[in-house]
Amino acid sequence: IFWLCLAPGVLFTAGSLRLPESPRWLMRRGDAAGARVALLRTRSADDADTELADMQPASHAAAQAAGSGSLLSRRYVWPFLLACLILALTQATGINSILAYVVTILHEAGLPGAMANGADVGLKVLNMLVTVIAVVLVDRKGRKFLLSLGCCLMAVALVAAALLFGGVEGKRQDVQAALAAQVQADALTFTLDAQRLAALHPTSTGPVQLTIAYAYGDFTNVAHLRSDEAGSRTLSIRRADAVQPDSVLGRGMRALHLNPFPDPDAARFAPLRIEQAWLGGVPAESHGWLVATAICLFVAGFAIGPGVCVWLALSELMPTRIRSNGMSVALLVNQCVSTTLAAVFLPVVGRYGYAMVFAAGAVFAIVYLVAVVFLLPETRGRTLEEIEEHFSPRRPGMQNR
Repeated sequence: IFWLCLAPGVLFTAGSLRLPESPRWLMRRGDAAGARVALLRTRSADDADTELADMQPASHAAAQAAGSGSLLSRRYVWPFLLACLILALTQATGINSILAYVVTILHEAGLPGAMANGADVGLKVLNMLVTVIAVVLVDRKGRKFLLSLGCCLMAVALVAAALLFGGVEGKRQDVQAALAAQVQADALTFTLDAQRLAALHPTSTGPVQLTIAYAYGDFTNVAHLRSDEAGSRTLSIRRADAVQPDSVLGRGMRALHLNPFPDPDAARFAPLRIEQAWLGGVPAESHGWLVATAICLFVAGFAIGPGVCVWLALSELMPTRIRSNGMSVALLVNQCVSTTLAAVFLPVVGRYGYAMVFAAGAVFAIVYLVAVVFLLPETRGRTLEEIEEHFSPRRPGMQNR
């Protein structure tokens, strides 16, 4: 797999060698001739001269303000905060975690293992195809329209998935106490066979699935068992498998009391805790396909909206003088939200279920839609200088068009 991944990396590197410098960066350095050459690679001579003339006043002002421009200056703070908000909401919808665990999600929704894997492949193909459509439409329909459409589709899909899982998870039985009683020497080996099932759920008449959330100290994990699949009936929980050693960087940060992640030294002697255990029937296969449809709609909404438009819109939105610093901070916010969701996704699923996760994602998608409709300006057809002018103190708002 690593050799396969090498080819795109080589192509990317080769392409970057032919990438011209930003014309605006060249203008800020006083290289008008170089800026014109860069523009001529993608524009006619007349268009290049017109855009070059538009750049000159802004570049002159940027040079005069060099060193004094601040992200928190009155004319810059609004686009900067808006960029941070949009990028945080993009991750808060749960797109990365859902794509990472989609096979597990579909399996617990009722699809057999092979079908869940096949649906995952189809989902990735759908993501690619809708992204191509979005690239074609982004300059025709505008960034704001596609973002609004994408957020609507995502919100509807997440609400549907939350309702579907809520109907199933509401019928589960809490068996945490029964499983905790079977822990021996801070370990648990459990097989979901007929005898154990009769003890846990005497009235069960069909296949069931068991979701267990457990922890050693602050190290948490979630396991899933199904009685109708031979490979998914047995669970073995051991400290050596659950507690991960610290990295060199982690040990250094922990020595400075800056490491926010679980401490393996403390977990080495902590008892095994069964924090939650839910037992319920395996949903019908039709239920699994309904959840798969909802997730497909969610991914399609992301691909046609945030997946393509958010980076383009925010790069246009951020004023030239703060773009490098502003986008760096906004990307840091983006990665912090993404990392946090990746860390809490499985523990939240184990404790509260998928319905709660999808419902939270739906709330963020609705907030995202409100932010796009009422706060984000349309940037299609405007130069960067025009967009920056609309955020100046003289004109604090930008008229949508």
